[in-house]
Amino acid sequence: MAMQDIGVSIVGKITEKFIDPIMRQFQYLFCYRSNVETLRNGIKKLELTKTEVQRSVDAARNNGEEIKPIVTDWLRQADGLEKEADTIFEGMENVKVNCFKIVRLPNLKSRYLIGRHAAKRGNDAEKHLRERRFDEVGYLPPLGKMPFSESTPSFEESLITRMSMKREVIEALKQDKRSLLAICGMAGVGKTFLLEQIADQVKSEKLFDGVAFATISQNPDMRNIQNQLAEQLRMKLKSEHSGRARAEQIYTRLINSDKRNLVMLDDIWEEVDLRSLGIPIRSGKCKSLTVVLTSRFSHVCRNMEAEIFEVNALPKEEAWHLFKEVAGISDDSALSDVAKQVAEECKGLPLAIVVVARAFRTNYTTPESWKLALGQLKKYTMRDLERVQDLVFSRIEWSYDHLKSVEAKSLLLFCSLFPEDYSIPVECLVRYGKGLKMFQDRETLGDMRYRVDQSISDLKSCYLLLTDGGKEDHVKLHDVVRDVCLKIASEGEHVFLVRNVGGKEGHPQPDSFGRYTAVSLTWKGNSNGPFPLGEECPKLRLLRLVFQSGKMISLSPDSFAGMEDLRVMEFNKLQIEFSPSDPGQMLMSLRTLCLDYCELGIGTSSMIGYMTQLEILSFFGSRLRDNQFPTEISLLSNLKVLDLRVESSRHPLSLGILSSLKKLEELYMGFHRPLRLGRNAEEERGCIKEITSLACLECLQINLHGIDDLLLLLREFPVERLSRFNISCKQTQTKNGGDYQFRRNFKLYLRDEKDSELALCPAVTSIIRRTEKLTLDLGFLFRSGNFVNDLDESGFVNLKRLRLKSGSWECLIDSTTNLAPRHVFENLVFMELTSGKLEEICYGNLPPRCFSQLQEMKLQRINFIEYLWKGPIEPPSLCNLRGIEVSNCQRITTLFSQSVLKCLVKLQKIVVYSCENLESIVMREENMKDQVLELPQLKVVTLKCTGLEGFGCEGDTYSRAFLNQVSLSLFLSLSVFLYDILHVKEIVDREFR
Repeated sequence: MAMQDIGVSIVGKITEKFIDPIMRQFQYLFCYRSNVETLRNGIKKLELTKTEVQRSVDAARNNGEEIKPIVTDWLRQADGLEKEADTIFEGMENVKVNCFKIVRLPNLKSRYLIGRHAAKRGNDAEKHLRERRFDEVGYLPPLGKMPFSESTPSFEESLITRMSMKREVIEALKQDKRSLLAICGMAGVGKTFLLEQIADQVKSEKLFDGVAFATISQNPDMRNIQNQLAEQLRMKLKSEHSGRARAEQIYTRLINSDKRNLVMLDDIWEEVDLRSLGIPIRSGKCKSLTVVLTSRFSHVCRNMEAEIFEVNALPKEEAWHLFKEVAGISDDSALSDVAKQVAEECKGLPLAIVVVARAFRTNYTTPESWKLALGQLKKYTMRDLERVQDLVFSRIEWSYDHLKSVEAKSLLLFCSLFPEDYSIPVECLVRYGKGLKMFQDRETLGDMRYRVDQSISDLKSCYLLLTDGGKEDHVKLHDVVRDVCLKIASEGEHVFLVRNVGGKEGHPQPDSFGRYTAVSLTWKGNSNGPFPLGEECPKLRLLRLVFQSGKMISLSPDSFAGMEDLRVMEFNKLQIEFSPSDPGQMLMSLRTLCLDYCELGIGTSSMIGYMTQLEILSFFGSRLRDNQFPTEISLLSNLKVLDLRVESSRHPLSLGILSSLKKLEELYMGFHRPLRLGRNAEEERGCIKEITSLACLECLQINLHGIDDLLLLLREFPVERLSRFNISCKQTQTKNGGDYQFRRNFKLYLRDEKDSELALCPAVTSIIRRTEKLTLDLGFLFRSGNFVNDLDESGFVNLKRLRLKSGSWECLIDSTTNLAPRHVFENLVFMELTSGKLEEICYGNLPPRCFSQLQEMKLQRINFIEYLWKGPIEPPSLCNLRGIEVSNCQRITTLFSQSVLKCLVKLQKIVVYSCENLESIVMREENMKDQVLELPQLKVVTLKCTGLEGFGCEGDTYSRAFLNQVSLSLFLSLSVFLYDILHVKEIVDREFR
């Protein structure tokens, strides 16, 4: 029996070692078809999984996240497996050979190799699917890459005293002797600018591991400041936690950190309890933390035991240099002598210099006009020469008095009603201005909006208003200019009251409301400060109440009994219930009512019905909790603006409301999700028909979720009458953006093949032709040839921003025929093409001025395209392009040809991800091989997962010059992110060898 077992064991081993491998080889030969089919099925599963992962990657990148290396590597290997599988599938054509050109016989060698490779790659695909063990594909990168200040090195070097002060503070930070520093000086002396410059230098020299910057202001919101600091320290604070619990979390993070952190707190007005923010500055437990403050009040910082660095006014020569740079004059100019006298009147204060210089540059052109204006400027002497604060106020007040229009002055004053550092929507100013009849000669909202834009432009040109760089159609008021405005508004015909209730400053007594023409109160927490409702306020024309905690109030006609001249009323973040009684003449003068981000309970509908003179009514972001939709809106026969962009509503919009508003000029409907129109499909179509019947309508915002509703609207309403629109059509119930302001936006998301074909119908293309911001997602089944000819034969002359997703296109532009428009894409600023098939951007030469305003271009997962542009291309085409980003475009081999470089004079950034066939950034042209062309503004090149062989062509003078330029701006001073740094070294060595 034992011998038998031994025999079996020997046979088993012989089978395992010799027979199985032999049989496996025969299996490769005879089962090659099943092996290939198994591989094909495995690759299909892999492709589906890869598509899912790629969608997650795209979403993460859109959220500003970095992609985990394990995910990038997984996608790269998946691409490699797909390519190898394609080679095997193509090899199936060679499994037979011709025998004497008579009969085709099996090619045993090909069958064997295909079967063997298919089996191995099938196992690899199955293994690769199992290796997808990541739930999240990305992570948020550390903050702090964006610079705080925007000054140029030459400008900084000309202000010697500021450079000296910056060096002093930087040296103190390096020595690490004091943990609390303070930069102090009067208003307008440039403390914030200096702090931002210090922050940038600290980051560039890596003196600290982390830098966090927050603005405190006169009435600090501690929770908001904690959020700012935590975000920059890469922490997550829970909103439901108390302020102390959040402070404890920040405190623990800082004292347990082995890294050096710098916290910068700008604009301190009074002593700040740093412990309430979680900053352990005095505990002695966190020696790796340094805090830098700025303040107008040095005694406040001394009380906080900070080391003081005082910033003084600029010396005469530096003040003159700043003035002439802003005013745009030179030392040998005819205006030079009088300009120096004007600069001296500003007493070296940067803010006063900038404001006055801009006012003179804008309003006066001859020496005589400058001298006359200088004489007027000198009359604005301060009341007390010992108080330098009055100098800034008097100079800014002078610029205010010299504004050309009364409307611009009023608009600037009304901007001061908003809190410090507030991002003010221009739309709010339009609605306030309409209610107050600021522009009495303007009947329509469109005309008035034009005048508001014109006034804002005038104010910006004088630096009295600032552009909010982060938000389109928003403005900001510098805190010093705001103080001047509030001072002006406390005298004469304007008497403003602006308070943050819950702060430490004193509050007016309730009986003092009677003298004010405008009141703006912001409640913090559950403070019970003064409340104007129910008081005698005969002069009050504007009332703005904001409650950060969602305070509950109950209103009745008596609440407004003493406000017979009230024109504008805004309630923000309130819970409102209305108690009906005899309305009398309640708010008969009210023209603008904004109930934004409120919760509107029982009685809302009846309350609105009393305000028969209303011209503007807004429920932006509010929740309608009344037992019915506010049907009394139909009684407001004078209504010109109706904003129904509600967060939610218990009841749908009823039929008959919109058709009653004969004077309606602007209609906004739907917020994050479409507003329900009617109780069923029939009533929904009825509501849309009511919209099309509005004869005065000039602005429309609406979210639709069906192509039939969209076509009904576009076919029955003359869209050319709309000066502004934001129309979105989605077949899915996903969230839309809640944009408060817009110009001409159109978004179309389709998936059904039949509906996709309707995108080319005249009703849709008519609105596309007028659109400034266009988003098209037509589905993967959509097929078309020429994007421009199919959708807008005039060349998209109005288009500024284009997002094109999915679909299949031969080209965007075809200049080889006579059909190409002359002004195609002439005003386009941003273009993003995603997840589609595109062979070329332009067939033939790029038309003159095409893409002349384009600043940023992104391509993601665009199949078939092999290059972006090839010459000849002439300026001004592409001359404003600043950034190019290309990712997952597998067929692209080069970005542009050498002749295109002369147009890319402003290109600053090139980013290429996962383009494995990319061989070079620039394609060399034989007829230009001796020319040396550069990209003078190029600062950043990011290359990951590419097949880059060189920046140009090996050995030519062009490549050397290009690489010389890039190496100076990238390799030495900035960052180059490359997938394989050794590969880059080989490229550099080869180019310079």
